[in-house]
Amino acid sequence: MEYSYTVEETPPDDVPSVEHDIRRAKKFLQKHSTESGDSLYDHLTELLAKLLAEQPRNAIDTFEEYSRKLKEERFKTKTDHLRDLYVPPVQYDDAKKLIKLFQSVKQIDENDQERMEDEEEDDKKKKYPDMLDLLFYFEQTGVGLPRHEMVLLNLSIRKLASTVPLVNIRFWGKILGKPKNYYVVEAEFQADELARRLEKAKVQAQREKEEPETEAAAKFAEEEAAAKNETGAVDETVGATEILHEDTVIGKPLELVFPPLPVNPWRPLPEVPAERIGSGLNKKVYFVCNAPGLDEWIELPAVTPQQIVIARQIVRYCTGNLETPIHSFPPFPGVEKNYIRAQIARISATTHVSPIGFFTLGGEDEEEEIEEEKDEATYTEGELSENMHYEPLSIKDLVDPTMSNWCHHSPYILEQGRIIWWNPEKEEDIVDEELEEEEEAEKDEVKTIEKEIGPPLLTPLSEDATVDSVIPWTARQSSYLQPDIAIALVRSNVWPGGFAFAVGRRFANVYIGWGHKYNAYNYSPPNMPPIQDQYKIGPEIMEIRDPTVDEEGIYRIAPTEQEEEILDEEKAEDEEEDEEEEDEEDDE
Repeated sequence: MEYSYTVEETPPDDVPSVEHDIRRAKKFLQKHSTESGDSLYDHLTELLAKLLAEQPRNAIDTFEEYSRKLKEERFKTKTDHLRDLYVPPVQYDDAKKLIKLFQSVKQIDENDQERMEDEEEDDKKKKYPDMLDLLFYFEQTGVGLPRHEMVLLNLSIRKLASTVPLVNIRFWGKILGKPKNYYVVEAEFQADELARRLEKAKVQAQREKEEPETEAAAKFAEEEAAAKNETGAVDETVGATEILHEDTVIGKPLELVFPPLPVNPWRPLPEVPAERIGSGLNKKVYFVCNAPGLDEWIELPAVTPQQIVIARQIVRYCTGNLETPIHSFPPFPGVEKNYIRAQIARISATTHVSPIGFFTLGGEDEEEEIEEEKDEATYTEGELSENMHYEPLSIKDLVDPTMSNWCHHSPYILEQGRIIWWNPEKEEDIVDEELEEEEEAEKDEVKTIEKEIGPPLLTPLSEDATVDSVIPWTARQSSYLQPDIAIALVRSNVWPGGFAFAVGRRFANVYIGWGHKYNAYNYSPPNMPPIQDQYKIGPEIMEIRDPTVDEEGIYRIAPTEQEEEILDEEKAEDEEEDEEEEDEEDDE
């Protein structure tokens, strides 16, 4: 048998050999560490594989970071028996919601294109607001929201309009809060939806009106039954006493007479009713959400006059939760969603302005009727229409400090908390005979209330009052270097955050702020009302001061009334005797 031994000899040092050097370097890299048990060769292999798989933009800059992450992933403690779970970031969930939003809006646009082919395209009421166009103008004036928020708002508003029958949709603004903000959209219901809601509100009001009547009837029946039981018990006791005391008891038993209880003469004024949906402060409907595209739009409830009156007296920061209770003095009738709705109504009535002449109050015939009937509600709540013959004002006129070229196009809110003044006397039609005197007293108080009349629509801003030396409006233009393409911006100083721009035939209003009115002084809550008098102050209930020891001594020494009368009579007799003696002396 033949054997063959192949032994590769190591080349001498003076003879170069690449294969031998590579083999020796690989053996060196494959040596395992005595501390971690890993080899540099395996680590570099995994590192290069990860870099090739992920392909970062700057591999040389992230090489050390990738190496450190690989070592951290390889390190395992013996006491750790938990399995590593992948926790997706928050942005991942938001991205999935936004993908659904993009898909739904794309489908909505396709459906709208098919519908617009059959219908007329010039229906302005059903058009969606162009948020990017609004952003273009407001960006030049230094006002607005980030571009990604405007894009999401544009898409979410389109989705809202496809689910709820709305018209005249408009981005109202953003109310800042802690920890979340509110994005507000303003719109109006379509005619069919408005009629349905009015019928529903009418049925609900009639049901609420019938419930107190049934409760009063049940209470009256219970009182009658209790009275019958009492009279029966009294008859039984009277019969028993007559049987037991036939000799002593004669006639009816003795009745105890108690003094009458004190009666409170104060009567509260009648509650001012809220304006119906589709008119007054509830003419428009508002939707809010915390994050457009991620959260659903929530409709705010209708506002009431009581909420407007109390909102004027308190200051409150929003929390981002619509159901947050409001603890304030005076007590606010509602939660945060009602407070936001009241603040939106107040801000809209003050900061919604437009270039003068852009709107007209109805047609020519309606204007003549309005001039004849200025006291009617239509004078303060007329139907505005765009002036087709409007000639755009120049930038120089729009930024005039006198503000005579801008006007209010939102109705004024009266102190009563309504746009249309409500007369309490008209509600008092049926008066019970037992309460006639009290009702007459109340009527006398009501008659003292004068009718509130606010400024009419399209009143120039130059007539706004200056409160606490604060100019109500400030106007400026976006660029003084290029006045031919400049935009006029108007800012409200009464409600910081209210802005309006105008250029050519284009104008818009937006509010971005905390929802608070400017206060020149620090806000201080109102004091508690004075305590009402239980009884009228008079000598019958006034306390008498206790006399001192000296006063008691003087009183004891002083003569009584009888003694004073006797002394007065003796003094009078002495004076008469003296006069007679003087007369006798004169005769002699």
